[in-house]
Amino acid sequence: MPIPCPPEAGIAPTRRRLVCMALGLAAAGGLAGCSQEAGPAPRAIKLKRESCDYCGMPIGDPRYAAEIWNADIGRVRVYDDFGCAVIAASQRKELERTEIAFWVADEGDPARWLPARSARYRAGVATPMGHGYAAGAEAGHPADFATASAAICEKALCAHPT
Repeated sequence: MPIPCPPEAGIAPTRRRLVCMALGLAAAGGLAGCSQEAGPAPRAIKLKRESCDYCGMPIGDPRYAAEIWNADIGRVRVYDDFGCAVIAASQRKELERTEIAFWVADEGDPARWLPARSARYRAGVATPMGHGYAAGAEAGHPADFATASAAICEKALCAHPT
């Protein structure tokens, strides 16, 4: 049944016009959804298709990955090793800025992201870039964020003195 249009509009309600109007409304709704800002949240990393934002190495082992929210671009920076994320954050003066979201993958369940500043860490792990710290929520991870990040920064300064 055709939808009546006012005679002054001069538009006959054809099926083609109705389909075009529906598609236009759907497209406008989709664009409105794109304009909403995404909030800080970790995301799944495309293994072997994304590279570390610090060292450039392709991310291949999700157990040691980390992400830091970049509010300037509205998305996360991804890292193949917690140590790369710590060094990058230190260089950008973001390490102590608790308002900047920072996540690490749980070594025991890599699909689970932990807030980096409240996660626990264990040393002596063979990580992709050799920084040696893995995150986890269980008791086998005795170090806190401050201890792990300080050790990583100290090791980086010894390896690359300025």
